Amino acid sequence: MQNLQRGQSMVEFAITLPLFFLMFFFIFYAGMIMADYLSLSSLARSSAREASIVKEEKQYTDNYKEIRQQYKDVKLPAAIFTWDAQKQEDFWIEYKKPNVVVTLQARLNDETGLSLAKLAGFADDKGLKMTVTYTVYSEYKPNAGGN
Repeated sequence: MQNLQRGQSMVEFAITLPLFFLMFFFIFYAGMIMADYLSLSSLARSSAREASIVKEEKQYTDNYKEIRQQYKDVKLPAAIFTWDAQKQEDFWIEYKKPNVVVTLQARLNDETGLSLAKLAGFADDKGLKMTVTYTVYSEYKPNAGGN
């Protein structure tokens, strides 16, 4: 009788171990996605703050190129998602009276994230995009003399 119980516990262990590893893998993967999201959110917040204190017409009309230039080398920590500060579709800053709206968009990294996300069912062939929008009150007044 003792041998049968030992065999039963080995079968139960063999069934539950892969489920445990699968659950652990998804928790770890979700944590890496959150790390990328939090980093992107922090970038949006800091660039929105910088854009909100712009006082020169030149920076406003140049679509805040100087601010975007500061983040050109920033990579997301887990590299599940990727973005490029120099691409207009990944990083844009808009002045909408009286606010500055910063939108950052990251795409699933083809090299690291896409295959895992497809396997998990999170993405299709078009990929998966993460978008962060941050709005802040602007100190910039284009017609400060007229108002």
